[in-house]
Amino acid sequence: MDTTHERAIDQLKGKDRKQPRRPQLILDVGGVLAANLTDFWTSAASAAGMSYNELRARYKQELRTSLWTGELSEAAFWEWLAEACPLLQTEQAQAALQNCLKPLPALALLPRWHRIADIHILSNHRAEWLRPWLSQYRSYLTSLTISSEAGCCKPDPALYRLAAVQLLPGRNTLYVDDAERNLLPAAALGWRTLLADPEGHWVNQVEDLLACST
Repeated sequence: MDTTHERAIDQLKGKDRKQPRRPQLILDVGGVLAANLTDFWTSAASAAGMSYNELRARYKQELRTSLWTGELSEAAFWEWLAEACPLLQTEQAQAALQNCLKPLPALALLPRWHRIADIHILSNHRAEWLRPWLSQYRSYLTSLTISSEAGCCKPDPALYRLAAVQLLPGRNTLYVDDAERNLLPAAALGWRTLLADPEGHWVNQVEDLLACST
């Protein structure tokens, strides 16, 4: 005879079968939802009286990875910038950073996409900068995987595996990034990938790809 416990399990299974199998949409932030920090580095270099290429080269050589993995504290980053650009005031640089985090058109589409998919963030970023910026959209986001909290950064496959833990299994998954090198680890996990073009035409493909991704 069927027990009460067994009947409850059968009912739960029946409910699960009736649940829509919502696709999983994973989005980068820079170049996808927000402008990249190019303008920040340009304004910092200009205020410091040095070339953009010179400042960026030093940044990449000395602290890029440690900044995004969280090994370097935010305070230490501002100290480094003050040393690299003596003519640039820290308060001025911090204001420039906030001004450069400009929303791209895709950000306004999150409520629409949320109606058809679970949305996840996978970004090389500082949580101190990104979480406040995304706060008004947090209700549309299922998870946030941010490199400075995770201790690793793209294209390290470890960061993608951390994001994968947040996904519902067996669902169609689409990952969007503006850097082709960052798509490769996603593809290795079996995710469908989409390169975000600078013109933003990629947004027109998202819903179709979610519907047919495998």
